Amino acid sequence: MTTNTTIFKRMGNFFSLLFCDYNEARAFREAFVRLALYSMLFAIGYRLNLVFDNVPDGRIFDGYAMAALFCGLSVLSGFMNNMICIGGCLTMLLFMVIKLAISMVIGIIALPICVSMNMYRLIKYAIVIMRYENEASQG
Repeated sequence: MTTNTTIFKRMGNFFSLLFCDYNEARAFREAFVRLALYSMLFAIGYRLNLVFDNVPDGRIFDGYAMAALFCGLSVLSGFMNNMICIGGCLTMLLFMVIKLAISMVIGIIALPICVSMNMYRLIKYAIVIMRYENEASQG
């Protein structure tokens, strides 16, 4: 039995999922961090209540908008990440405002899809890593 396996057994199942070196563990960590970020951003938006102050369910809309903005930026960065805009400061400011508006629209649509995909990955890779650990502890 290797040192890493012994350390992971002492840490428990959850920490061994987060800190082991399997490719599945890296995917598990990424899905876990994304879900944690979506949750934190939703809580921050819910708590601040900046935009929809007079709407009865405005806190929920604010939380969703905050998480959707991050989701949209992460989706849009795959397409427009290295786009170079030639011009002055005003051109770059206009480009960033347009990028934020587009990412909000994309994020509102993509947030439920991203959350469900990350939850699927989290469950899938947790099961795979638990199987690895059970095989390592038996064999």
